[in-house]
This record gives sequence, structure tokens and C-alpha cells, in this order.
Amino acid sequence: MTEQPSIFDDTFETGLKLRRRALMPLFLKIYLLLFAIYGAFQVVGRSYYTYKLIDFYVNRQGFSISDLRLGLMLGRSFLGAIILLAMVLSLWMEWKWAIRFNWGILVYWALMAVVDYVGGNGYGIYLGVAALILAPYFSILYHIQKRWEQDAVSGRELRQAK
Repeated sequence: MTEQPSIFDDTFETGLKLRRRALMPLFLKIYLLLFAIYGAFQVVGRSYYTYKLIDFYVNRQGFSISDLRLGLMLGRSFLGAIILLAMVLSLWMEWKWAIRFNWGILVYWALMAVVDYVGGNGYGIYLGVAALILAPYFSILYHIQKRWEQDAVSGRELRQAK
């Protein structure tokens, strides 16, 4: 009796899963590294700027800076850094919801850009440059999203399956 032909090709293996980090091209990994560095810069750079601002206004007997303005400056710096680091960490830790989280952050940034523009804060050039920088990043995420969420697994899931 002869063996029936299989409906599966030679590359089909039941126990072999693709790791999510393997889906990330080198370009995306470079973006993640740059975002992590920029997040650290946000904290250190803005904190130093705020320190110098306080030194200038308060110690030189100029006019005082309000606590609310200082709190908003520091809060915006740290919140921006935390958001960037959460974007990087979620992708690097291969969490299943990471790409959807990044899309949510993009929507938030777009809404804030509209609010800043309507409010007359003059961030038009900054927003254009940011869009040019982020377009390839989100394009890569768009191309790997389906396989990231449905086919691939994280390193932790692979270790638990063994």
C-alpha cells in the first residue's frame, strides 16, 4: 500500500513558531534604539533646561516662574519620555498588543498636533519634520502587524512551550 500525499508542503512543521523580534527588520531596531536615546535625552535635557530657567529667573531676582508653568514643563518632558520608552519597551519585549499601542500613541500625537496648531503654538515645521521621521517607522509597523499579532510568538512564550 502506498502512502497518501500530504496536503502540507515540506516547510510545514507543527512545533516551529516565528519569534516576533525576528519579524523586526534592522531599520526598525535602529528606530527603537534612537527612540530610547531620545527618551533619555528628553528627561536629562529638559531637566537641565528647567534648572537653568529657574536659575535665571529666581536667583537673579528677575521675575519669578510660576509653579504651574514649571510643573507643566517637567510633566510634559517626563510624560513624553515615558511614552517613548513604553513604545520601545513594548516592541522590544515582544508584547502582542505593542503595535496597536503604537497606533494609539500616533492618534494621540495627531490630536495633540491639531490642538497645538489650532491653539497657535507655531509647531508647524516641527510637526512636518516629526511626520517625516515617523512615517517610515509606522510604515514598517503596518507591514508586520498581521504576522506580529497572529503568527509570531514572543521569546517568553517559546520558553514556556518547551
